[in-house]
Amino acid sequence: MTIHVNIKKLVVMASVLALGALLGVGASRFFLAPPSSPSAITAPSPYDLINPAATADIGKHFIINFSPLKKEFVAIQNKYTQKTYVYFVYLNNASWIGLGEKDVFYAASTVKVPLAMAILKAVEDGKLRLTDRYTLEELDLNKDFGDLYKAGANKEFTVEELLAIMLKESDNTAAVALTSIFAKIGVADPFRAVYGAMGWEFDNMEGVADYRDINLKTLANVFIVLYNARYLTAEHSQLILKHLSVTPFDNKIAASAPSDITVAHKVGIAAGVNTFSDCGIIYAPNRHYLLCAGSQNADEATANTFMSEISKAAYSYVIEH
Repeated sequence: MTIHVNIKKLVVMASVLALGALLGVGASRFFLAPPSSPSAITAPSPYDLINPAATADIGKHFIINFSPLKKEFVAIQNKYTQKTYVYFVYLNNASWIGLGEKDVFYAASTVKVPLAMAILKAVEDGKLRLTDRYTLEELDLNKDFGDLYKAGANKEFTVEELLAIMLKESDNTAAVALTSIFAKIGVADPFRAVYGAMGWEFDNMEGVADYRDINLKTLANVFIVLYNARYLTAEHSQLILKHLSVTPFDNKIAASAPSDITVAHKVGIAAGVNTFSDCGIIYAPNRHYLLCAGSQNADEATANTFMSEISKAAYSYVIEH
């Protein structure tokens, strides 16, 4: 089918404004039995970014003691005057470290991952196809992040193309267009089902959905769910993680990982309020781990330095122990 431009303007406007507010410029039940055996992990698989335990019966590689790493994190954190956050999960056995992981901050573009999950869930439910085509409208064009707006109104893309552009380039126009598509199929709030399925609290005191703020623990759950293929199929979980593994944003948690190590991650950049975050999975050999970090009330360069220091400490510890 073809998705035409004739969307009811008021519905689209509401969806666009809701997403615009979001974009700006602990859930142990999600863990499956963790990965391990080197031969099993390195075996060819079409789902190489998914927890091997989701598709195979394998054992574990354990690192039990993360106290020294937490001390390193605290020492790094103490070097910076701005508010900082860290959340680390060793995915083989769910050991974790948190520093301010429940403190809220501006979500910015991190919400694009739940939006992608909502799109693919709609595909799985038969409400949408990745091959469906959508024509950009003036309301979709957003210059704040990404270059897709330069294509202009009346340019046609498939749902799959918009999804890839949004995830790889963190493009705002692609995100708004995908929200417009939801409006076309009668879904006014594409985030609600995703957030609700994972038990997140998102309604404000008036009972209105508010996705502007997030914390690292909640953000980490997004990646844990994808890694374990618990909300989407392995195929669609893999698709999201694959797109997030080829983004150009390599100056935060990806900065300290060797160039041959896959990092599937999503940045959140709210320069107007000096809030920056990055969260994702680092696929260290046989020892995959999740790392989320954030910084508030300092410029992006300072935030990047903090996050890259945290990332370097995490990678070194996981590899050496």
